[in-house]
Amino acid sequence: MARLGRITALLLLLLASCAQSELRHQLADLSPGDAGSGEKLFLQARDEAPPCASCHSIDGSQSLKAAPDLQGFAARAGSRVEGQSAQEYAFSSIVRPASYVVPGYANSMYANYDRQLADSDLADLIAYLLTL
Repeated sequence: MARLGRITALLLLLLASCAQSELRHQLADLSPGDAGSGEKLFLQARDEAPPCASCHSIDGSQSLKAAPDLQGFAARAGSRVEGQSAQEYAFSSIVRPASYVVPGYANSMYANYDRQLADSDLADLIAYLLTL
């Protein structure tokens, strides 16, 4: 009987976490970002959030192979997911990385950037990505 209670408690926690899956940030709320600040954020960790550069390269080297190379990101981003602009794709990729996984890669991206980054951080990071 105690086991059933633990299972019920775990299910309730799971349901509660699903209900809290609303995004903290919305693309429409972001102001224009600063690409220079976004580049710094790309290269360094923020609180518990790992830097993007720990998995993504931007020079075509694919030396890390843990995640897609981002060289030419701006040119591809607007056509990666039908109906999404480059900016929408960049935003979604950061705050909901499991919503689209590039073929050939696993969904291993850090999933808490939405909670770890401020609106200005997201805007800056998107601005930087759209320069690549």
